[in-house]
Amino acid sequence: MDTQKLKSQILSILFVAGKPVTIKELSTALEIDINEIKQAVTEIVSNQTDLGIIMLAHNDKLQLATNPDNSPVVKKFTSLELREKLTDAALEVLAIVLYKQPVSRAEIENIRGVNSQYTLRHLLIRGLVEREPSSTDRRTMLYKTTLEFMQYLGIKDMKELPDFEELTKNIQLTTPSVDSAETPLAV
Repeated sequence: MDTQKLKSQILSILFVAGKPVTIKELSTALEIDINEIKQAVTEIVSNQTDLGIIMLAHNDKLQLATNPDNSPVVKKFTSLELREKLTDAALEVLAIVLYKQPVSRAEIENIRGVNSQYTLRHLLIRGLVEREPSSTDRRTMLYKTTLEFMQYLGIKDMKELPDFEELTKNIQLTTPSVDSAETPLAV
């Protein structure tokens, strides 16, 4: 198939879908080999530097998004309630999901030390995280970041994020000291 026509068809499907589409789904819909799809996607991504609409690629999923460079004007135009600032709790949970993904709610709550159900629900509603069943225990749901998360941060590739080890190398954890002289109060 003509490469220009293939790229045009891929972009049209992504535009109509309005949600992430897998490379396999594109391959099936277009009846084209996965490697041809990947090659066309690579060409699209490499030629989109100055466009208002770009293609995001993450975990074999593709989605059209606005160029992060245009984020301020797009945000001003839409001014949606869901685009308001995230709470500290939401940022904390989002950071845990980002660096531990896929991660269960129990693991998140173990790290934070508090119930995170409401915060996870809020992040799910905003489309910043998504759930998937655990491959080892179907009763457990695992959380991971989405393409919408990449849009929210204004990044084109997850490699643009700082390395966790680099971020935490200078952090000193303290343990609370227990004074052995204290005794519980008698009632």
